[in-house]
Amino acid sequence: MAKTRPAAWAGVLRSALLFSPFFALTLVALTFILSDIADDGASAGRIVGTVLVGSVGLLLGYQVVQSVRDLFSGLAETVGLVERLWSRSDLFLFRNSYIFVEGNVFRLTPEQFLDLGLGDTVRVVHYPHTSAVEAIEVVAAAPERARTARV
Repeated sequence: MAKTRPAAWAGVLRSALLFSPFFALTLVALTFILSDIADDGASAGRIVGTVLVGSVGLLLGYQVVQSVRDLFSGLAETVGLVERLWSRSDLFLFRNSYIFVEGNVFRLTPEQFLDLGLGDTVRVVHYPHTSAVEAIEVVAAAPERARTARV
């Protein structure tokens, strides 16, 4: 039976709403720096500021665009072997679990992650651009020795 995550679309929307104001603020800062360069000329500090703010703007812009694209796209399905699975703490606070299937990295809830093992064949229903998981189902379980190995 598939384990569903009905909050996947809400997570994509939350991501778009969270990063959009920061992206807009970054664009305002970049515009300010570029207008300052146009008025007073380039200096080392302005160039470094442009590179830093521009880099942050590219990263935020990418996240916003991918989230907005997923809001208006349908679900995709990936079927394949679990090649790697791992957990890690993000920002030293949040424990997240991940799997690697068919060249995609998917972040899972702890409930979804518990029943998976290396070598399992899974069907992942997800949004295509952010890889937000809507549902995951084990199609064929791996031998028992692989199920106990965690990376």
